[in-house]
Amino acid sequence: MSNRRSSEGDETWFRLLNWTKGQKAAERISAHILKSEQYHSVDPSHPLDGRDGGKDILCAKNSNKYVGAVYFPRGQKSLSEIKNKFMGDTDGVIKNDAKGLVFITNQELTLSQRHELENLVDFDVTVYHLERISSILDQPSNYGIRLEYLDLELTKEEQLAFFAQQEHKLNFYTEKLDLLAADYGEFKNYTLNMHEHDYDRSIDEILIELDDMIQKVWYNRHLNLKYKIEFQGEKVDPEIWKGALASAKKVEAKFGKENLGWDDFEWGMLNGKVSALRWVLGEDWDMLDT
Repeated sequence: MSNRRSSEGDETWFRLLNWTKGQKAAERISAHILKSEQYHSVDPSHPLDGRDGGKDILCAKNSNKYVGAVYFPRGQKSLSEIKNKFMGDTDGVIKNDAKGLVFITNQELTLSQRHELENLVDFDVTVYHLERISSILDQPSNYGIRLEYLDLELTKEEQLAFFAQQEHKLNFYTEKLDLLAADYGEFKNYTLNMHEHDYDRSIDEILIELDDMIQKVWYNRHLNLKYKIEFQGEKVDPEIWKGALASAKKVEAKFGKENLGWDDFEWGMLNGKVSALRWVLGEDWDMLDT
């Protein structure tokens, strides 16, 4: 008999938070999550215990090397405990000459807490937190991984979603084969110009894009405040300003300073995109807080 599941899509979230399978399984499921997120050359170090050289996983993305750090305790821990584990893992970035850290954890972290972790260091940080990895594992393509590590069988609704996805893929490739058979020139032209994503975007893709845009909106507001401080005598708490300057450097390193300037039209488009994506995710229109 299959295990009884909680309602409202919480079961994956609940089983991750109440993790009982230890570090070995945590590192292995994290490797699957990274592969699902388009990381490549994913190389778990020593899931069966042993010296790992300051890394749980080595991986790569966009020709850059990253250190993967895995933290799957049982139950929710305090932010200070999460910070201590995070800071201990950052040593691996320097030891392995990596561009940044990918922190994969079964802990619930708010947006501000995630930004707090990211601002503790001056290199790239990507946080895969409880809500984010739950969403990844609840995608039809990852049902098998979820079953293996969380013992969660498919509901009737998920079975329908899985087969609908497969049917969509089959129809897509059937159409392309028909086009190839009918007109090779048109097929070649389509292939060269096809969009990178020919499918509905996942919630996780939307969240990643939204987070990037929020950082850009924040950066522009930071520049406005910087001008007021330098030329108009506005005062800000020194410690807060020190943190803001460090955050600005991280944004510049991530996007390139040359990509962080906008004319009035581009600035309006950026804010409009933030508002639209937040509305899609359940916020009110025109919610532009950063």
